[in-house]
Amino acid sequence: MRLVVLAVLGRLLTSKDFGIVAAAVSVNAIVYGIRDIGIGPALIQRKQLEDAHLTTVFAMSMYIGLALAAILFVAAPWIAELFHVADSVDVIYALALLFVLRNVSITSRMVARRAMDFRLIAIVEAVSFTIGSITAMVCAATIGGPWSLVIGYWVEEVIVTALYLRYSPPKWSLRVDLARLRELLGFGAGQTVTQVTNVVAIYGDNVVVGRSLGPSELGFYSRAFDLVKFPALVFGTIVGHVLFSAFSRIQDDRPRLAANFRRMTFANALVLLPGSAALIVLAPETIHILVGPNWSSAILPFQILAVTILLRTNQRLAMLVATAAGAINGVALSFVIYVIVLVGGAAISVRWGISGVATTTASAVALLWLQNNYLAIRVSRIPLGHVFRAHAPGLVLAALVIACTWPAATALRSLGLHAAGVFALVMAMAIALCLGAVALGIRANRGDFAWLAGELRRVLGKSRRAGRESLRDPADPVG
Repeated sequence: MRLVVLAVLGRLLTSKDFGIVAAAVSVNAIVYGIRDIGIGPALIQRKQLEDAHLTTVFAMSMYIGLALAAILFVAAPWIAELFHVADSVDVIYALALLFVLRNVSITSRMVARRAMDFRLIAIVEAVSFTIGSITAMVCAATIGGPWSLVIGYWVEEVIVTALYLRYSPPKWSLRVDLARLRELLGFGAGQTVTQVTNVVAIYGDNVVVGRSLGPSELGFYSRAFDLVKFPALVFGTIVGHVLFSAFSRIQDDRPRLAANFRRMTFANALVLLPGSAALIVLAPETIHILVGPNWSSAILPFQILAVTILLRTNQRLAMLVATAAGAINGVALSFVIYVIVLVGGAAISVRWGISGVATTTASAVALLWLQNNYLAIRVSRIPLGHVFRAHAPGLVLAALVIACTWPAATALRSLGLHAAGVFALVMAMAIALCLGAVALGIRANRGDFAWLAGELRRVLGKSRRAGRESLRDPADPVG
């Protein structure tokens, strides 16, 4: 749905519209990192939980939400000046009020994640995003301009909050238990540093681009960045939520933690490395299809940033392992180093345009990936060789995809085939190559491929049993 929305809005709005909202969203996202000073995720990671922990988190969330909204209201003109985007002031005002609304449901969200009630989370997120996105697209088609996106954000957040309060009601209280707050802050302080520096890093290069090159170039850069971070976004907001809850439950079982880290690394590399290779080859078609023909300036930054797709996703996995095992301070330090390298690199490379910024951003992501994997290896005690071997099949597949699809894409473009046709044919070739190679690996039944084969048999077995159950006549005990 997110890709469909991106494609539609890319055709209805201009790069300047996106740039105006990107300036406001960048600052909001940075401030959002301290929305609960890390005590919300501490509810998930903590082994023993009492009612006083829940009421303390709810009260602190409310106070912090009000304070952050007030700060953004005061700072809005300065923020607009920082980005050199004067039209973003009113947008910042409108989005600042979301902090009050968002923080009402923080406890409900964290309790649902701790209980691993992902059915509820999936329904809430899907319903709210769908309705908010439809609203944004309708507004873009009628009134147009950056306020279409703002209205969509508001509708989405109102629905999220209402659904969480209805189906996972919090313990309402404005009383803060200082003893319980100190317990939560033991984890929360490092978590807050990680969240804030992560968001500063995500949007810090946007500040540099917007201030130095203007809203139009910021629009091109932010669209390329959004497309590349999509797999990591999916992993972080969906798979990551599940894994953090699951890893927190087995944080003291280091062999089990190591085995799951290796297997998830293997699976990520097997999918994302050849996928990244295909997207690098098909960058012109990908940009044309998803955001329209007027975004060609985003092609080269997209290709450069596509190299980091696996690094971003695997870094999140390593961070989850380290954080669940209690190494939150090490993770926080790695993000501090990352943001310094990323923003400093962007400030230097912006003279070469958005492609130069994309290059230094990719280098900073690689550094963060190395740091977080080191922490995950240390806490899980997994041998370094196992981590390298987990990446090897994906690297081989990526090389195979590049070697086969690059000449094929070049030949199809020379024939004047439409972008959608080139994309479909070359991507089909890449998928066929990967499926064939994976099938050979499963047939060999060695290493992590043996684990993958077992998981596929288990999932397919469940599907067959479910199919037989659905065909059985409930009035016939024999079936």
